[in-house]
Amino acid sequence: MSRTEAIRVLLVEDEAGDAHLVKMKLRQAQCARFEVTWAQSLIEARQCLDALSFDVMLLDLSLPDSEGLATVHSARGMAKGVPIVVLSGRGDTDFALTVLESGALDYMVKGDFGYDGLGRVVRYALLRTEMEARNNLLIAALEAAANGVVITDKDATIIWANPAFGRLTGYSPEEAVGNNPNKLTNSGIQNKEFYQKMWTNLLTGQPWRGELVNKRKDGSLYYEELSIAPVKNDAEEITHFIGIKEDITVRKEMEAQLQELASTDPLTGLFNRRVFLERLEQERAKVARLPHYVAVVLMLDLDLFKRVNDTYGHATGDAVLKAFADIMRNNSRAIDVPARLGGEEFAILLAGANKSDAMTMAERLRQQVAATFIDHEAGPIQVTVSIGAAALSAKDINAEAVLHHADAALYEAKDRGRNQTYWSCF
Repeated sequence: MSRTEAIRVLLVEDEAGDAHLVKMKLRQAQCARFEVTWAQSLIEARQCLDALSFDVMLLDLSLPDSEGLATVHSARGMAKGVPIVVLSGRGDTDFALTVLESGALDYMVKGDFGYDGLGRVVRYALLRTEMEARNNLLIAALEAAANGVVITDKDATIIWANPAFGRLTGYSPEEAVGNNPNKLTNSGIQNKEFYQKMWTNLLTGQPWRGELVNKRKDGSLYYEELSIAPVKNDAEEITHFIGIKEDITVRKEMEAQLQELASTDPLTGLFNRRVFLERLEQERAKVARLPHYVAVVLMLDLDLFKRVNDTYGHATGDAVLKAFADIMRNNSRAIDVPARLGGEEFAILLAGANKSDAMTMAERLRQQVAATFIDHEAGPIQVTVSIGAAALSAKDINAEAVLHHADAALYEAKDRGRNQTYWSCF
């Protein structure tokens, strides 16, 4: 603490000799300059406080209008925010502690000031007041923070949590204290290895940051971005951990929606052309790398689909496309990639499938489509599909080359009269 202006002291003392001693000791102080205003009772002290501002109050407990601890309580009520240092003739340690618990910032025995002791005590009182004000400001900021903040001891037991922690997790700060955060909010989605890696990092003294799915008190799940920082003492020993928890559920949902928009066809819900080509390229590279690995592409095109749009309208055409997409989806395995490439053109990537597997599936699809009728006010609508199939080859230079072979087979199926399946001979 450094200040050039004089420290304003309100001395509340009814004994003139003691007041003179205090003034003399403060004049001797080397650490600062002091301006002392002397009041001989609480009534005078109140008048001084109403007229002037002070940095510190030096308070005798035995006054004409007050005695003992009641003096401290009365002085605190008058001098709000002004630190109080009690001057007393009693050297009783227990009494001194009681005085401090009553709200005094420090306690000194009269006649035991030393050469510069009183000046140092006043300076210390001001420093403590500034630090407490700063701490209170920080606590207020943490209390008002939108993100959950939790402080634990070195064993990860919660010793403090802010209101945002309660809003996020459903556990009030009072419920949280004394518990391990992980035990309160563990969803079971992250495995033991996840937490082991996290604590291995933290126990080296390094901060950790990551995303996880946690569970609220009511059992609902939420996405959380968690930052944890270890707190060390002067011996570089970890004493506490501070965690900051941000609810990112809305962000994750938006990311998922954007990902879905970027990867799927909005009408049918199948994968779009971009994703299909990416997966196809991955499978092509796998076929080139693994001699015994096989995969097949089916190209599918609804026969004479333009007539459906022209005759029944685009809304009916969309209904036909969605019905066809459902058939594709229902006949695909979890590892397959059904996609709409554009218009009435579709494709399915059959991972790990050989010619027999692919042609069996293609024929099943063809038959189901031919047996499907779409309701319309003018009568049921029936469509057929032509399907071309091609195996992925190590000779294919890219995904487009694979599509070219399957597309050639598709047009061969159409040339043979439509509602056909055909295997590429390339």
